[in-house]
Amino acid sequence: MTHKLSTFGVAALVGTLLTPTVHAQEHAAPKVRVAPDYLSGEEAAAAELYREVLPTVVTILTAQRVLTQEGQDQQVGIGSGVLISPECHVLTAAHVLEGADEITVRTQDGVLRPAELLFSESSADIALIRILPPVPQLEHAKLGDSDRLAVGQRAYAMGSPYGLENSFSVGHISGFREFNRLYDGTILAEFIQTDAAINSGNSGGPLFNSNAEVIGIASRILTVSGGFQGLGFVVAINTAKQLLALEERAWVGMDGVFLNSEELGVLFNLDLAGGLLIQRVAKGSPADKAGLRGGSLAAQILGQDTLLGGDLILEFGTQEACHSACLVRAHKRLTGMDRIPVKFLRGGKLMETVIDVSASRRNFLVQ
Repeated sequence: MTHKLSTFGVAALVGTLLTPTVHAQEHAAPKVRVAPDYLSGEEAAAAELYREVLPTVVTILTAQRVLTQEGQDQQVGIGSGVLISPECHVLTAAHVLEGADEITVRTQDGVLRPAELLFSESSADIALIRILPPVPQLEHAKLGDSDRLAVGQRAYAMGSPYGLENSFSVGHISGFREFNRLYDGTILAEFIQTDAAINSGNSGGPLFNSNAEVIGIASRILTVSGGFQGLGFVVAINTAKQLLALEERAWVGMDGVFLNSEELGVLFNLDLAGGLLIQRVAKGSPADKAGLRGGSLAAQILGQDTLLGGDLILEFGTQEACHSACLVRAHKRLTGMDRIPVKFLRGGKLMETVIDVSASRRNFLVQ
């Protein structure tokens, strides 16, 4: 069974492990350790690589407001990430940030800093955030070339499994998997299989090669027990590069589910050919700034988990949402357009807004 590495399942450990750790760091000087002189060449190389990349690895803390039977509650999550630019861009997994209302990054100096979401591709499980304000003196990692890797070579994973920050595990590259899935209509996402230990909380953490270069971002594990069994998958860094280097890509920052005429009639008593029901809107995204809203009431439609209560998009750009290919066709027609007009229903009222995607239509790899 394939599992994305849950971020909310470690909430208890976030409280019991991370908080005492922070408290201890504030009141006691960290122990200074000296590497022994008897290390083998391989051990010494791994220890040196850890020291080199450690300043670039961060812990990502998220908070999400959810509705329960008792009222509104707050869920917290933990994940990992890696600094990749002097402007404090942090690469992580999209599912780490899913539904987050607040994003905070803890860097290696122990400081908690707010961050904004710049880009997320949930289907490929890649996201980019930026620390605010940027701190130029923070170190950042080098990006490698995942097309120049070999099965059997060493791989080094870093992150915060179960809240245990700065954990380091050594393994090998076990294979390369594509799963025949295309993103943005042109990009074939590749995953690197590794036996380096990856667990909940490692989500979004970097996988390094022996040259201290990031070659992937931790995404999911294949497990029967629910824990790590030697089958971890990371998104290849070249896939992330392709997703982040599309100047013509218009990131909106929302996801939705298409409802056909019959479903709209049964659920909302609406006589429409079809519509796109917004599920979630990423905070700070173009869709959020345009005032669009996601759902909050959990339900099942044809066996699929769905959130009701969000805006129902009827027209995206010049494309009516009358079929499931709405956004695909709209994407082709909106090439080069920075302002996307949207018509939607909210509370039975027809409304209009404009989504400004100019800030997201850029090459995030060009600093």
